[in-house]
Amino acid sequence: MLLGILLYLQVALLPGGIFNVSGASTASTTNYLLVKKGYVMSYDGLQGKANWVAWTLSSSDIGDVPRSNRFRQDDNLPRQFKRIDADDYKYSGYDRGHLCNSEDRSSTTFLNSETFLMSNMIPQTPELNRGPWERLEAYCRKLAKRGQKLTIYAGGIGVVDKIGNEVVIPKYCWKVVISPEKSWYLLFPNSHDLHPNWQTFAVSKSTLEKMTGLRFP
Repeated sequence: MLLGILLYLQVALLPGGIFNVSGASTASTTNYLLVKKGYVMSYDGLQGKANWVAWTLSSSDIGDVPRSNRFRQDDNLPRQFKRIDADDYKYSGYDRGHLCNSEDRSSTTFLNSETFLMSNMIPQTPELNRGPWERLEAYCRKLAKRGQKLTIYAGGIGVVDKIGNEVVIPKYCWKVVISPEKSWYLLFPNSHDLHPNWQTFAVSKSTLEKMTGLRFP
């Protein structure tokens, strides 16, 4: 029994104590586990998109390193996987929306640059990416600067359309923020008409788990 529990924890817990919410592994093509220096992700190598990205956030992660802006293909994915290029978003009207955002990794140049890999991007409307989504990111950094350590998960679900090299535009973008004091489960329509207050998009844990098919800690 004890051995079984230990093996489960090895599979379930990723670097930083992040829970493997989909059972991602390096043996899977559609649920491929990719561990970066600054975040971890599950990647769908057939569709060329992240199923989810997760990271921890504390005050030490926030610095004054300038924004890299070097959007580029992720060369660490297996060769046979579909990869997205920055040009796939050209003239689409959609932002290259970060899942793990760059300001959460502004302590070093390398970590900030790593957030600009296209595997960490998702097509978002400008109204979402620069609106409630960005305001939630800022709120998370505010909590971190106050001394809280957060665990954050983010991703997209559903299909509205496709752009560029068959890049999937998600119908919804979601985020989970777990702090020592409270947890938030949020589901944002990837649309142009959005309320500016991110708290408007709060849902229950069970609702988000049902929508995403994931199991959050």
